[in-house]
Amino acid sequence: MSRKRRRTAAKTATPAKPKKETASSADFLSLLIRAADGYSNAAAFLGDQSPLLSAGTFHRSSLTANTELLTAMYRTDWLCKRIIDMPTEDMTRAWYTIASGIDESDLHEISRLEARHSVKQEMANAIRWARLYGGALALIVIRDEEDKLDQPIDMEMLLPGCFQGLLVLDRTQGIMPSAELESNLDDPDFGLPMYYDVNMDSGMYGGRIRIHHSRVLRFVGRELPHLETVSENYWGASEMEHIHEELLKRSATSANIAQLVFQANISTLKMGDFGERLAVGSDEEKAEVFRAIEAENRFRTSYGLQLLSSKDSLETHPYSFGGLSEIYEQFMMDMAGAAEIPATKLFGRSPSGMNATGESDLRNYYESIAQMQERMLRPALEKLVPIEAVSALGYAPNDLEIIFEPVMTSSPEARANIMNTMSQPVIQAFEKGLISREDAIAELKARGSSMGFWTKVHMENISNNMKFHGNSPTISE
Repeated sequence: MSRKRRRTAAKTATPAKPKKETASSADFLSLLIRAADGYSNAAAFLGDQSPLLSAGTFHRSSLTANTELLTAMYRTDWLCKRIIDMPTEDMTRAWYTIASGIDESDLHEISRLEARHSVKQEMANAIRWARLYGGALALIVIRDEEDKLDQPIDMEMLLPGCFQGLLVLDRTQGIMPSAELESNLDDPDFGLPMYYDVNMDSGMYGGRIRIHHSRVLRFVGRELPHLETVSENYWGASEMEHIHEELLKRSATSANIAQLVFQANISTLKMGDFGERLAVGSDEEKAEVFRAIEAENRFRTSYGLQLLSSKDSLETHPYSFGGLSEIYEQFMMDMAGAAEIPATKLFGRSPSGMNATGESDLRNYYESIAQMQERMLRPALEKLVPIEAVSALGYAPNDLEIIFEPVMTSSPEARANIMNTMSQPVIQAFEKGLISREDAIAELKARGSSMGFWTKVHMENISNNMKFHGNSPTISE
């Protein structure tokens, strides 16, 4: 190409646009990491610049899958057993009451049915193994329906006397939830497995059987995120999983303190020619030295007398246990915090500190127990109680309401003061005509339900037994 043509091409050519630099996903990720919030000081090696702090991390625990270790921990470690059993017993200790319009005698029939089949104990066992292994089932045993376990329960087909108790199954029995999930939005078990395949080694349900979810009470341990729940076959995690590390620390500390007791007084024996005899002496001379030391030690422990040669000396070095109690106390506090149980209750010790009663700690603990009751007990009871009602009464009332009894008990005087404080504003409002009789009764029942007050009051009974003169009610004779 001639020089003229090159100049013309240069004038007519469109200048090339600069290329835009595109960041790869790795560069973007590294930018995010560098831009992470938090304090950092490279000169002082603080924050993410500290090699000691930044080297620490967390790993996913697989303790729930190790059922043998969980069983060994529960059987051999008293603290592990206490952490599993204590919330379980507190959840079921006060039990529950039924608020309904049915007769009091009918409610007693349901209570007698539960006592006859040890429902309270079996429910506690199911919660216990769910906390230990991450999940458990309680099979609702229905008379003459052994061959219908893979079918939903038909409430219309249940007969009086059909309920035969609960059969508790834990995860160690090879419970395998099905891949098919409940798709009915109105079902309480929506999104959970439709069936459970269980190994039954003995009894009327021999072999491996399939059970429909409506025939079991499902109990889950510590809740997990959805993907983790799916990976655990729709179960939860063991309560031991998140406290295992703290449990090992406390156990190691306790064992080391116990070992130090044997070394509370260390004695040293100085012998002038001990090193020479060990270095150049014959085997017979070494044996003589060891026999002499053993004899001297035996004489000292038996008679309190120590025989030494004129060139030997004996010194004792007592070990100081100062500070160990504070260290052990701190491990106890960490253990109680991880278990979510007050140290006064977990370790059975009195509160420490001036004017300390431990009441606030216990109140917080019992509030968490109430939350556990709502999460674990209420769904199971709402499924079980109608079946018990059909078995005991022949029908299931539509107004069955489960009310948990207060877990934290108070003295009769304190309960009377609380009842009076909660009731007086309502009674005064009714006497002044600000609210109706029905509203007053409903408010009293709502206020007293958490403390066990006014739970037996029914509107129809009030209407039959009360006569009103002006604004003040009087009880008819």
